[in-house]
Amino acid sequence: MLEGRRHHPVATRQTPPGALTVDECLANVAEQFGTWAEGASLALVREWSYDQRARMGGGATMAGDTMLGLVVYGVARATRPDSIVETGVATGVTSAHLLAALEDNGHGLLHSIDLPPTDMLVAGHVGAAVPNELRHRWTYHWGSSRRLLPKLLGSLQGRLMFVHDSDHSYANMAWEIRNAWRAMSLGGVIACDDVDLHTAFSDLARELGTNPLFVRQAEKEGTTGLLIQRAIGDDSRGF
Repeated sequence: MLEGRRHHPVATRQTPPGALTVDECLANVAEQFGTWAEGASLALVREWSYDQRARMGGGATMAGDTMLGLVVYGVARATRPDSIVETGVATGVTSAHLLAALEDNGHGLLHSIDLPPTDMLVAGHVGAAVPNELRHRWTYHWGSSRRLLPKLLGSLQGRLMFVHDSDHSYANMAWEIRNAWRAMSLGGVIACDDVDLHTAFSDLARELGTNPLFVRQAEKEGTTGLLIQRAIGDDSRGF
C-alpha cells in the first residue's frame, strides 16, 4: 500500500473491547443501511488469477486481507457512495473489493493515493489483484497523501467513503481521518485498517463525537475501525 507504511511490533497491538467478527460487522451494516447481495463483480475478484510473485511476495504482506475486503465491499454496497478515496494500494486486494462494490452498485468511482516501494513498481505488482474488467472505475494517484489528499477530497461531490491503509503512524492516521471527515456529507463512512496499533482512531472518534465500530481481522492480526457521519445531535450516530 504503501507510502512508507511502518511495520509495528506485534506487542503494540491491543484489540479494542467489543470488537466484532466480520460476519457480525456485515450484519450490523445491513441493519443500519439495508440488505445487499454479493454481486457478479465480487465473484470476479475471487476468481481473478494474477502473478504468484505478487500474490505471495513482499507486497502481499502490505495488502489488506480478503476479510477487510469483504467489510469494505459490504459497506460500499450498503451505503452506495458516489466516490471512494483510499490511501495505500500495494497489490490492490482492498482496491479490488471496493471496485467490485461500485461495479455491482452500477455507480461510483474509486480514487487511490499510493506511494509504493520501487521494487513493486518495477515488478508490475502494484494493483495486480484488480481484475481488468473493473479498472474503468479506478483512478490511481501516485504520490503521498500529505501532498494529494486535501486537493482530491476538495474536488469530490456527493456521498464519500474513505479507506485509510497507508502509513499507520499516529500522526498520519489522525491527519487523514480529520481531512476525510471534514469532506464528508451525511452517510459518509471512514474505514481504517490496523487501528489497534495505537489510539489515534479511538481518539479521533471521541474528538469528532461519533461512535466507532471495531472489527477483528480474520486472516491477519489486527483490527479495522469504522466511523459514519451522522447529523449533529443524532443519538444514533455511529454504528
